Amino acid sequence: MNALERLHEKIEQLKNNHLGLKHEMHELRSQLEGLQSHQGEQQQTIDQLRHEIEEKDREIEGIIAKVEELLS
Repeated sequence: MNALERLHEKIEQLKNNHLGLKHEMHELRSQLEGLQSHQGEQQQTIDQLRHEIEEKDREIEGIIAKVEELLS
């Protein structure tokens, strides 16, 4: 095998590696986008639950105020 053939083989190997890396990068980007989307959905759920907790806290504070008023 002469130097030109070895060089050609090495170039083909590098091209294949490059294509494999491009495919892997595409897959990783897709996964990242999916995770970001999922994270956004989770954040919306968290915000909604916080809002509900705040509403319940206000309701509880109102009940406590009425109970204190009745006891005094």
